[in-house]
Amino acid sequence: MGRNMESSKGFSLVEVLVTLVLITIGVLGMLTLQSKSIQYTQDSVNRNLAVTLANDLLGIMRAHRHEFFNNESPFAQLKSATSIYDSNGVLKLNAQNCRASSVAQNALEQANCWLKAVEAYLPDSDHPAIRSQLKLCPSFKTGQCAGSGYQGASLELQLAWRAKLGECRDDQDGTICTYVTRIEL
Repeated sequence: MGRNMESSKGFSLVEVLVTLVLITIGVLGMLTLQSKSIQYTQDSVNRNLAVTLANDLLGIMRAHRHEFFNNESPFAQLKSATSIYDSNGVLKLNAQNCRASSVAQNALEQANCWLKAVEAYLPDSDHPAIRSQLKLCPSFKTGQCAGSGYQGASLELQLAWRAKLGECRDDQDGTICTYVTRIEL
């Protein structure tokens, strides 16, 4: 009783193996896509936090506007250095000086509590390498502090945090993500 190949029904071993390879490639592609999606979601969460924290600092500075300008009115010439930042844009804040037991009264006290929030919400932002990336200064050109004699009300704020390698959209080769914004007081 010989069997005829044309009358046999079912799949051959080769067909099954090809199907398994195609399904495996598809599943691996979906897993890679899911992994990238999680990375980009985490970066988006951190960037949203940075935007919120930048707005919080702006609110503090606007509430205490007189501490940041050379003249009361019109508010046109920002100080190159204040109790919050120096002329190179380095923040002169200390999160340890945020007292949870009392309400912050002035811009420096509120900014110290703001820095405590930055350190709490942005990953590893209390590390010295990350902390050195936090900047705030009068600026008319991205990445440069204006120095003394600046006429205007524009500030540049840069926040930074640590991420896994390749997670930062702005720094694919490193692990430090930054958010830079220009704000008007």
